[in-house]
Amino acid sequence: MELSEQRRLNVLIHRMAQSLLVHDDFIILPQTPENEQEKVKNEDLARPIILFRRQMNTLQIIRLMPADGLGSTHIERMMQDESEFLQHAKKSNAVRNMYALTVFIFSQWRSDENIRAISEAGIYQGWTKSIGAAAVAIDLARGVTGALPQGPVAKDIHLQALVDLAVRYQEEVYPEEELNRTREEWRTKLVELSKRRQEHLLGPLHLQRKTPVTTALVAVTLLIWLIVLQYPEQMLIYGLLIPELIRAGEFWRLLTPVFLHVELAHVAFNMVMLYVFGQMTERIYGSTRYLLIYLLAGIAGSFVSFLFNDHASLGASGAVLGLFGALLAFGQGHRKAYKATIGLRVNVMVILILVMGFLSPEVNNWGHLGGLLGGWVVGRLLGSAEK
Repeated sequence: MELSEQRRLNVLIHRMAQSLLVHDDFIILPQTPENEQEKVKNEDLARPIILFRRQMNTLQIIRLMPADGLGSTHIERMMQDESEFLQHAKKSNAVRNMYALTVFIFSQWRSDENIRAISEAGIYQGWTKSIGAAAVAIDLARGVTGALPQGPVAKDIHLQALVDLAVRYQEEVYPEEELNRTREEWRTKLVELSKRRQEHLLGPLHLQRKTPVTTALVAVTLLIWLIVLQYPEQMLIYGLLIPELIRAGEFWRLLTPVFLHVELAHVAFNMVMLYVFGQMTERIYGSTRYLLIYLLAGIAGSFVSFLFNDHASLGASGAVLGLFGALLAFGQGHRKAYKATIGLRVNVMVILILVMGFLSPEVNNWGHLGGLLGGWVVGRLLGSAEK
């Protein structure tokens, strides 16, 4: 391959990587030093670029692979090796699903039969297809692309943007600045772009924001619990959620139960949930909004319990579920950030708590459902703090 054509191919592959970074929030994969990388016989060949993205319990990998000189048999063996690698990598990355997509890029002519064979080289494993390795071939000389992969391996990836770049390749006039850019300069640029995109993606989470209200709520609740242990009758008589007394006009009982606990296991579980997920919620919404969410969700949980449950109850569970509701509301407005960071933990905990509630007759699940819905509504109404 001529040096000028090699440089053009280099620009194309890095532009494809930029598209995946910008539009699909992939991250450039750290690489080992060149002398430890996969050996390439012809040093003029561009090296593959590897990117990855984690969403919820799924990890996706994309390889942009310069493929001149690779035959169909070699490619099929590569796909098999990739599938075996994914089985081990899935465990080490603690994900349920793991997929790899390789884009084989040919600057020289390939037959339609070979391109079709590469597209059909995909391998899925597991009864839920939780592991998958797929491929697509691009013939730059003719602007021809094999069938784009379907299913989870290509979910939420704008592959058509890569195809459009390839189709325009022959007529595209690349700037001299890009043509003369070295591999190290390209890599530095991609790493910087990846960092900016991740900062933009994680910005709504406000990871550096302090969480004084969460600390205060935990401290106040534990202090009240200690007081309840010393004066149980006085505290519970005037603070329990008792439906008939609320009907008699004692409406403060919609809020006071949020701060009352008796058993150590009950208060410990609620305070751990409050501390962990309260910090997330306070950072996202800001301290004032967060306090409103917690208190209003607690009241909502008590109110729904009052409507559908005739038994006395107490505990911060409804308010804590309200935090999950607010986090779910955040996920609706910031889908990418939610899926890439806190989404899996929040979804799993919501399901776990609700299932435990339905299985245990002692748990006030009406309060849980009311708090969850209340937190979601308040979170949607207030919105997250942008600054």
